[in-house]
Amino acid sequence: MTSEASARAQSRFASLAAAIVAVLAALGTLFTHHRSIQALAAKNTAILTQSRAADLYTSYESKQVRYNFYRVLLDSNVLVNAKVRARVTAASEQENASSQAVLQRAKTLEAQANGADERSDTILKSYETLQFATSAFEISIVLISISAFAGTRLFLSFGCGMSVLGLALFVAGLVQGR
Repeated sequence: MTSEASARAQSRFASLAAAIVAVLAALGTLFTHHRSIQALAAKNTAILTQSRAADLYTSYESKQVRYNFYRVLLDSNVLVNAKVRARVTAASEQENASSQAVLQRAKTLEAQANGADERSDTILKSYETLQFATSAFEISIVLISISAFAGTRLFLSFGCGMSVLGLALFVAGLVQGR
């Protein structure tokens, strides 16, 4: 094989490699953007759920304040009328009983918010890894393209090496987001 034929073969290989890496870079960009949207959605869910939990905690505390107020009234013997005393006692018990259900719901929402927040962090790490993969692919395209123009195997080797690194990061980023 002559050096001209060898150079043409290397140029064709470099062109094919650049095209393949360009497709990988496009896929990396697609998945990166998708992960970004997922991370934002999970964070948004965490924030909204935490807000709902905070509202329920406030409701629980209000019910407990009313319960304690009724208990103070009853314990101080200010209420002498039996009917009024019975209504206040019933209201006190109802506030206490309903506050426990509200507290349980608040705790459940808080746990859900923490789970969504952790999920958001996991997806964000996946997004960052996919960003690095996409950057490695883009650098590979440049190195392989330089190799095709200059006819240098060194740039082709570095470009292929960066592509392998990009592929490893791409797979890691996809697995990380699960």
